[in-house]
Amino acid sequence: MYYKKIVGQHLYLSPMDIENEAEIMTRWLNEDRDIAYFNGFYGSLMGKDKISDMMSRWNEGPFVFSIVSLEDNSFMGHISLFNIASHELYVTMGIYLGEQYRHKGYGSEAIKLLCDYIFDTQRFNAIHLEVFGFNAHAVNAYKKAGFVECGRWHKALYHLGEYHDIILMELLKDDYK
Repeated sequence: MYYKKIVGQHLYLSPMDIENEAEIMTRWLNEDRDIAYFNGFYGSLMGKDKISDMMSRWNEGPFVFSIVSLEDNSFMGHISLFNIASHELYVTMGIYLGEQYRHKGYGSEAIKLLCDYIFDTQRFNAIHLEVFGFNAHAVNAYKKAGFVECGRWHKALYHLGEYHDIILMELLKDDYK
């Protein structure tokens, strides 16, 4: 079951519903090439039990949300904050969407909702993220949300026979507001 914790124009962020999402996530992580590649799961065998356990661990974090359609309450993906460094006032963000929800502005909307929520209710001064250099759609979505490149790990990712950069991006609270 989903709860409208943070509501936007087309979607809302809800606490995770692992029982409902495990089957979908199992299919996505095994059949959706982009989610598997862009989130580091391509080289893993992921059965439903393993995915349920992984999602349960994710769900222990304080800022882990399902992205849900306002129109029909369908599960669209996840957005989360992790690596919380409260003494340093920053946090790391991650997001993914099912294939049918990509390139339609839903990711940008979810990012904006989470940034609004975090910068309005928490004392974090920055949100950081890492994105694979070959994922141009994600880089553009993050830039659209106000993230800027703040560094690079050159040829730090070996993927499908090639080395790729990992781009480091950040969004400062003062720049966002």
